[in-house]
Amino acid sequence: MPIRSARSSQHRRSLAVVLIILTLLSISCSREEALLLNLRSATEMDSDGEAEMLTVTFSLSLKEEAIQATVEASDRRSRWVVSAAPAKSGVYTIGPLSMGRGVPLSEGEYQLSIMLDDGRLLQERFTVQRP
Repeated sequence: MPIRSARSSQHRRSLAVVLIILTLLSISCSREEALLLNLRSATEMDSDGEAEMLTVTFSLSLKEEAIQATVEASDRRSRWVVSAAPAKSGVYTIGPLSMGRGVPLSEGEYQLSIMLDDGRLLQERFTVQRP
């Protein structure tokens, strides 16, 4: 009966690890790069002049049917979690977002975070100024 050497079995394990790593690398390299493009924000008052509203528009470098997004002020007083789907033009619109009547939006830096279907997270900062 032949005796297997520890060296041969260790070689097979090493080869298996290398194959797994190569497979994972090829999968990760095949994903299209995801970019958040043309981010714009606008603020305005509602028709009664009592509530400030924020609208955020952007597009993505890849096609996504629907996304989950979070818009949050840097002071953490204002935060919204929403779903959005692109218009036929490919532009996503989030909003109008508001804190309610008589509650002004925080001025300053906000962050838009987008969760893609494959679990990737895109983040971009933008500035909000009062209308």
